[in-house]
Amino acid sequence: MLKYLVGIRRGFSKAYNVSNIFRRHGRLKYSVNGMDRNYRPFIMPVTWLSFIASLQVTSVKDLGDTEKILSVKEATENLITEADDLFSENKYKELYELLYPYKESNDVEILWRLSRALHHMSKQQCHNEEKKRYVFEGYDLIVKALQLNDSHYAVHKWYAIFLDTRAAYDGIKARVTQLPNVKNHLLQAVELNPKDATTLYILGYCQNLLMLGKTYLKLEKDEKARYYLKLASLYPPQTDDDLQAIKEACDLLKNLEKQQQQ
Repeated sequence: MLKYLVGIRRGFSKAYNVSNIFRRHGRLKYSVNGMDRNYRPFIMPVTWLSFIASLQVTSVKDLGDTEKILSVKEATENLITEADDLFSENKYKELYELLYPYKESNDVEILWRLSRALHHMSKQQCHNEEKKRYVFEGYDLIVKALQLNDSHYAVHKWYAIFLDTRAAYDGIKARVTQLPNVKNHLLQAVELNPKDATTLYILGYCQNLLMLGKTYLKLEKDEKARYYLKLASLYPPQTDDDLQAIKEACDLLKNLEKQQQQ
């Protein structure tokens, strides 16, 4: 017997047993494993015709697949909603534990949220080894997300963040080398979502970056000074003050290079 009538349109949320529908009116010809069953004609009331017309009926296998697709989609939406609620409550560990069982999935919405949770967990972690483990795990996840979808603003944003954070473990030189890539992905994130406050915040404050660079120069910490001056020089200008800060950062970088060559 055909067990379930699925493919339910909007307004129906449960699968109905088709035998209960047809038992009152006669037997319907259907195919199971390619074998036809006998049937006898029956007259179906108009109300049932309208009901059946609102449904998609194919085969047992297709119906089962449709039911699974609907169930998975609904479950994923519920999972994302719960994850976002936990994030808004700053419950990053609980968020990580919620999404961790799905880390092998190809769902970009899950992957970037999982990497975001790991980023915040790393910020809260005092032990360097644990912090590093969170950073590297989050980096691997966001790389996978980028490979799956390179047109998602959040993927570019968090890839940029993890690219910089991970490079920091290879030293200041490696971090400076990655700055153009970091900037590029942040700009792509802004193009995809110009209203995202986090991305705009990261790209912003050119004056502050210049100030940090100059501060480290005075402290004779040249590598850190170079890092922040490089950030300031790569900042996309929005105002005349930005242009002036960028020019000053570039001049300081040139002077720093000359001093090291002497």
